Amino acid sequence: MKNKLTVLFLALVILISSGSFAKNAVVKNEVVVDNKTSDYLEIRHIILKGSNEEIGFALGEIAWNWLDVQLPLYASSVYSKARQEYMKKNYPILLDRMQGVANSYGLPRNDNTHVTSSLFYDLSPIFCSAIYFPPNLTTNGHTIVSHNVEFYTATMREFMKMKPVEGEHKLFSRDFVMEMYPDKGYPSIVIGTMDLLNGLNGGMNSKGLFVAMLADNNSVKAVETSVSGDASGGLTIMQLERLLLDTCANVEEAKIAILNTKLATGFEPSHLMVCDTSGKSFIYELSGKDFTDHFTDNDRKTQIMTNHAVHLYPDVSTFPSYPPEMTYNSFYRYKRLDDYVKAHKGKFSPRMQDKP
Repeated sequence: MKNKLTVLFLALVILISSGSFAKNAVVKNEVVVDNKTSDYLEIRHIILKGSNEEIGFALGEIAWNWLDVQLPLYASSVYSKARQEYMKKNYPILLDRMQGVANSYGLPRNDNTHVTSSLFYDLSPIFCSAIYFPPNLTTNGHTIVSHNVEFYTATMREFMKMKPVEGEHKLFSRDFVMEMYPDKGYPSIVIGTMDLLNGLNGGMNSKGLFVAMLADNNSVKAVETSVSGDASGGLTIMQLERLLLDTCANVEEAKIAILNTKLATGFEPSHLMVCDTSGKSFIYELSGKDFTDHFTDNDRKTQIMTNHAVHLYPDVSTFPSYPPEMTYNSFYRYKRLDDYVKAHKGKFSPRMQDKP
């Protein structure tokens, strides 16, 4: 196992010299915004190119050297075997990356003890908003997606009002822009945090499919201790996002992929906005009451999503009351965007000079 005191800024040198996997996969691993410049954030630009096993190996190396990620253990080898069998049938691209991660940590390719399907760090709940403009409503004839993430500048322990631990990193303080060019699956570019292997808040693949993940206050709550969902099988919401970018060219293919995927309950209930260049988009939600799947289509209109289930509150007239000073409230943020869209005259510009 590698020395934990490895200097962060030597990480790229170590990656290049550590073996054929990293040498072949890492095109760039560069800090573009450091926490001294921004006084909070560190943003890393990562470009990977190669086989999916090589990409998994490189991400395992970066996770160790940059994020000090420790792989959790399965409660029993039966969960690991079931996990690998599921990936083999449903998501072989991720299975190859899992084997690369295992290799980077000095484990056998088909290790049955350690969880290699995620590389979690700095876990947190999130607040966010997204809005999709189809090309028929924009001045340049292209689709526009706006997606922001908002949260408190604190550690997870501080947010949960627990006793702080020295050295812990603040939420969303270590983020990445990742370009991936695998030998199997579509190339993609994502912005992410929390899970180096799968984690993305939003991203687009080479076919123009865009996926954004937002917290969903009405979705299924996690009932297990495994934040990665590895004890229940299936894919976490983050792994599902990555699957869509890896394998789907448009929203119709994305719907089929979702319906053929078992979704595991992870640490953060979420819903997805999925859109393509044709003008189609949908919001995908899993009911917290009966576990049914729900797709809300945009019908080539502007589509808005914040942090409540859209299928339960399809229109602002159905919203519950809330204090006007609660500007972080999901219904407040949705209505503000809805008011902006309804008041806007003409088509929408990428410059968005008339901001909501």
